[in-house]
Amino acid sequence: MIDRSYLPFKSARKYVDRGMAKWIGFFISEHRTALEAEDETIDYSKKMSEEDLRLLLGQAYINFLDLKLYTDLRKDPFVGRVQEIYKDTIYFRSEGNVQAINLSSIIHLELFQRTNSD
Repeated sequence: MIDRSYLPFKSARKYVDRGMAKWIGFFISEHRTALEAEDETIDYSKKMSEEDLRLLLGQAYINFLDLKLYTDLRKDPFVGRVQEIYKDTIYFRSEGNVQAINLSSIIHLELFQRTNSD
């Protein structure tokens, strides 16, 4: 126990440190944050075959369909339309920019239905 008898305030002299209790609270808080951040990982097990990717990208390009495109370039999917397909690269308009995306970096794609709020 620490001698705090020299302190002028009674509350400071009688203070008892909770020790491990506060560290357990800290650990639980950090553990919960880490569990919530687990969704930020990229699931490579859902990687589509190159044949399926080419077929779906071609259909989306011809029919002007909006896509949600998951890549290994970033955690969040790209949402937009295929502007051009050239060899192993697609040019994808997303968020007002056209980006060149290599087919090998595409993990998964799906149709994106726009609502009135989008």
